Amino acid sequence: MPAVELLRGGCVVCRSRGPALCAPCLRRTEPPPSTRMRDLGRVHALFAYEGHGARIVQALKYRDGRRLVAPLADELARRWAEVAPAAPGLAVTWVPTSGGRRRDRGFDQSELLARALARRLGASARPLLRRRPGPAQTGLDRAGREAAAGYLATARTGGPVLLLDDVCTTGATLRAASAALAGAGSPPIGHLVLARTP
Repeated sequence: MPAVELLRGGCVVCRSRGPALCAPCLRRTEPPPSTRMRDLGRVHALFAYEGHGARIVQALKYRDGRRLVAPLADELARRWAEVAPAAPGLAVTWVPTSGGRRRDRGFDQSELLARALARRLGASARPLLRRRPGPAQTGLDRAGREAAAGYLATARTGGPVLLLDDVCTTGATLRAASAALAGAGSPPIGHLVLARTP
């Protein structure tokens, strides 16, 4: 679907008139798989990356779906409130996309979500990570993702940090980002993603 169609309004999944993501389509997303991942503990997701869930993420990332940021941030805030106690001084940070992807899309979807989520949580949004040069991870197998994942922490917060990403596949990206934050003295208190691959 061309970006110009999305900008006219309507649900990005079913194309019905109304909000960017209608409630029936959100309800039809598959639940995420198990939240436990090696070296990370629990990774909380809104839905599985398949069917409607995959279409939502693809619209956000590849079809200029910035209209999806607000409704998805609402859902992320609800999910985080369900699984975590309030954390005074919380900072929300994100796994940055590559510079090339950001230039192509005109935005970093994880940054937009993190900033919107932080507003809903009464938290700050902090760019605490920088991506090291390397190939995009889309389409790589587990070994390739582990090798390609690399991040540097650019600052520390002195307080609790929530780490956000769009999709969790093998966990390699979140592990690398979490390790960078921990090395800088700001280990994440939680990991939150839009979608987990089944």
